[in-house]
Amino acid sequence: MEIRTPNWLVGTERVPGIDWLCQVVTWQPRCMSWDEAFAVGYEEWSAHMTEDVAFYVGLAREADGPVVELAVGNGRVAIPVARATGQRVIGLDSSPAMLEQARIRASNVGVVLDLRAADMRDLRLDEPAGLVYCPFRALLHLATWADRRRTFERVAASLRPGGRFAWNAFAFDHHIAARVDGVHQDEPQPHTIRYSVGDNRIDITRDGGARSSLWWATKNEWLGLLDIAGLELEALYGGFAGEPFADNSTEYVFVARRPVIE
Repeated sequence: MEIRTPNWLVGTERVPGIDWLCQVVTWQPRCMSWDEAFAVGYEEWSAHMTEDVAFYVGLAREADGPVVELAVGNGRVAIPVARATGQRVIGLDSSPAMLEQARIRASNVGVVLDLRAADMRDLRLDEPAGLVYCPFRALLHLATWADRRRTFERVAASLRPGGRFAWNAFAFDHHIAARVDGVHQDEPQPHTIRYSVGDNRIDITRDGGARSSLWWATKNEWLGLLDIAGLELEALYGGFAGEPFADNSTEYVFVARRPVIE
């Protein structure tokens, strides 16, 4: 069956390389790179990532006000944050399948999370947050500068003065790209990664056909987003142990803050 592009989408910007799931918000196409098929086996896919949990728990312990996780997924971070701090944790995700996993996992360990089906670009809260965080490189699912700018602006508007915004993202490493580009891998699940350097994009395709894409950004692009949103950089680390960010660092770990106006 031939699928035709609706007339109202002709001429709109589309980022190549992925089958899009689009929403229409105020007459603009809104696209996300998450494929719901990735929810199957997600726990196995994310099992290697553990070192970020203590880092985000530490920030949550210091938060004055609600704690919000963007792209909460299956609750991998939100559940230990809630258990360790006793803080109210609001978890947002646009994936129904991931939210259901988070509900089940939280219920199994007796944790109550405030889970909401929502797009991080449209973040709105009933009261200002003390901490908003986005783990596991989830901001890289936002394909365009406009998407990221909107997200950062919504985060800034949702924080109380002095509130923090923290996230992590990989720093592009051409050595890693050359080693894994196009090479089939069996772990954590059978998949192939392909790099589109001109588009700053990585496509991750499982053997069953599910595809998810990430768009990397430079340090200056992240700093520019903070500046536009009116947030101040508190710290940039090269890892979750607080090591300094250096020329050979492969992970950005950012902590920013909404200024306190005297």
